[in-house]
Amino acid sequence: MESAVRRVAGVPDSVKIRRYGHPEDSADELIANVDAGTPDEAKRLDFCRFYRESVEVIPSVEVRFSVVREVPASSSGADALGKSYRMAKGAVATTKLGVLYFECFSKKLSRGEGAKVLVRGESRTNDEVAESEAAAYQDNLRIVHASSRAFAELLGCEANAGLPATFSMPPEV
Repeated sequence: MESAVRRVAGVPDSVKIRRYGHPEDSADELIANVDAGTPDEAKRLDFCRFYRESVEVIPSVEVRFSVVREVPASSSGADALGKSYRMAKGAVATTKLGVLYFECFSKKLSRGEGAKVLVRGESRTNDEVAESEAAAYQDNLRIVHASSRAFAELLGCEANAGLPATFSMPPEV
């Protein structure tokens, strides 16, 4: 995933990337919100951020997760600005954004009784994109896919939430 971060954010190999985040805390917060009956409060949970070695104010790339009620229709909402792809429950990419929706059933939810939630993963590039549009779309989806697989594992999602083990560019919708 680091190579995709480097490509999409234009970070040369000679510059170190620092990863910051508390993925376990984000998963615990989502579980706590679902258990408390307030899944709508599980919004924009910081999963991880990638910083250039010398820049610590704004991350080059950041990944967040939220619980949502539904996948927005392709013709509306902020996600409609990019291309839609067939992956999990839906995916959208732009040059600076990768979004992936996946359904998670986990016994960790609802105090061990198990529950199903729809999760929205987002990878956002804050730097100027340094690669072609098509390559940036693919790298943003690659980053959000890898992060979503890790988040699904932390949540205990059955069958890895239907996310493929390895990333390959999905077909457009």
